[in-house]
Amino acid sequence: MPIVVFLFAFQFLIMKRPVENSYQILIGIALSTAGLILFFEGLKLGFLPLGRQIGAGLPASGSLYLVVAFGSIFGYAVTLAEPNLRVLINQVETVSAGAIPGNLVMHAVGIGVGASLGISMLRILLGIPLWKIIVPGYLLAFILIYFAPAYMIPLSFDAGAVVTGPMVVPLILTVGVGLTSVLGGRDPLTDGFGLVATATLAPVISLLILGIAMGE
Repeated sequence: MPIVVFLFAFQFLIMKRPVENSYQILIGIALSTAGLILFFEGLKLGFLPLGRQIGAGLPASGSLYLVVAFGSIFGYAVTLAEPNLRVLINQVETVSAGAIPGNLVMHAVGIGVGASLGISMLRILLGIPLWKIIVPGYLLAFILIYFAPAYMIPLSFDAGAVVTGPMVVPLILTVGVGLTSVLGGRDPLTDGFGLVATATLAPVISLLILGIAMGE
């Protein structure tokens, strides 16, 4: 409601112009509000408890490879379901007139997030400090910038931001916290977080690599 009030007030009081298609816009706002309420309630009742249970049950498998494989596949799948990524892809295809394939960008981002979640699972299990993942990752990204096409640089960093949306963040956090909660000698506050940091970095690297592969 504060956003809606601000936008309408700005349009009427500052721009001094009427809102076109106001009936359609009000219906859209109502649908968006109801959709968000249902979405977050569904996350709280269904996805989040399931994610915590799966994360807590992973160490019982006794297989390091299974935990990493689960994290990679899960990260890839949940990224493809991220609404923010769909918006970015639509904008990319519109602005580039189809020159940059949206599906290619989507899967590249998904692969990046999947790889990052697999690495994060490995980091939690082995007790690797977060900075040993983040610092080399950003150094690699800065190196790739010099070789990537200019159009891919802002796109890659925006892609890193859009994956921190309402689908990716809650699910990977609950899995990570669930995993650390059953590991002896681990602090969920120290080891269970940091997954989002690596998830935001991974699409930057994957899209820069994609840009280098595609060339100018």
